[in-house]
Amino acid sequence: MEYGLVLAGGGVRGAYQIGVWKALKELKIKVSAVSGVSIGAVNGALFVQGSKTKAERLWNKIAIDDIILLPKEMENDENLFKVKNLMKIVKEIYSNNGLDMSPLENLLNEIIDENKIRNSEIDFGIATFSLSEKSENYYFIKDIPYGKLTEYLMASACFPGFKARTIDEKKFIDGGVSNNMPINMLLEKGIDNIIAIDVKGVGFYRTFNLAGKNVINIKCSRPQTGTFDFDRDGIRKSIQDGYYDCMKAFGKFSGGLYSFKARDYAAARKAYSKELIEGIEIAANIFGVNPYKLYTVDELVGAVMNEYFEYVRQHNGEISGGVFEKIKNADERLFMTWIVDVLEKGKSDFVKEKLSILGEKYDSASAILYFKSQK
Repeated sequence: MEYGLVLAGGGVRGAYQIGVWKALKELKIKVSAVSGVSIGAVNGALFVQGSKTKAERLWNKIAIDDIILLPKEMENDENLFKVKNLMKIVKEIYSNNGLDMSPLENLLNEIIDENKIRNSEIDFGIATFSLSEKSENYYFIKDIPYGKLTEYLMASACFPGFKARTIDEKKFIDGGVSNNMPINMLLEKGIDNIIAIDVKGVGFYRTFNLAGKNVINIKCSRPQTGTFDFDRDGIRKSIQDGYYDCMKAFGKFSGGLYSFKARDYAAARKAYSKELIEGIEIAANIFGVNPYKLYTVDELVGAVMNEYFEYVRQHNGEISGGVFEKIKNADERLFMTWIVDVLEKGKSDFVKEKLSILGEKYDSASAILYFKSQK
């Protein structure tokens, strides 16, 4: 089976798509066409030219000054939109009709191989928005004049506030302002099997008739780095999230916040309810258990219980003497372990009264209490 691949926009969150790409390659998924917008168009170009290693290297070292020309006082700042930078950005936009993206253009000229893309068996399409015509514009590679691919990639990626891109006297900005998931480009090609990768970027998401289509939606399961936050650790985690989420989407792994081999998870479901496993995943997340590895359910339970007993040992006084009105705003670990303590003391009626406030922490505390009782 062959698929069409849609890559949404989302700035630095586009790192997630590199992890999905790694999984697709591992799964030997065949792709016949790619459509993308903004950073999704850039990643899509690299995908079509087959430069996975180049894409990984790029994302592992990319910085804000690879994208825009920063005012001197903002150089070496990883996060473009920190509060302290906002007035400087506004001044730069006002003075120069937008932020200068020439560093990104130089980077694209280095890494994009237009000949490889044109000669690829995989079709490639870009979504952008024409300010001149006030309309969405869609271009497949055959529609783009030779030698101008980088220009059209730039046109797709001109986020509002960046300088608009002019091509043949038409001004373009980021296509995500009107369609941040250009699945329609593949539908118009008659493609029925589609993988849509959403990085939860800023943009407008249109609704299309997908009746009779096989669409596999891959979305971030965890909070992602900011749209213009070039933190190295955040980018690394986004790539790993993409890999694990894709493996889950194709049934190789199971789980929500954490990942289990599908066969192991199926076996565990004979012993534990889905709600119980989800509860222990929430607890693992609260305790900061490493999400970037494969677990058996029992392994994750063991990791959570170790964290739980150690936390109780260190904070027993705060837990047993905690008062709800104060502790509800405390550290998540303290709040969750306090709920376990309250449930263990038989005060379930009190807890039930507070369920709307306790939310997922109640689920995680219930899971901890269950597994504690099994020891």
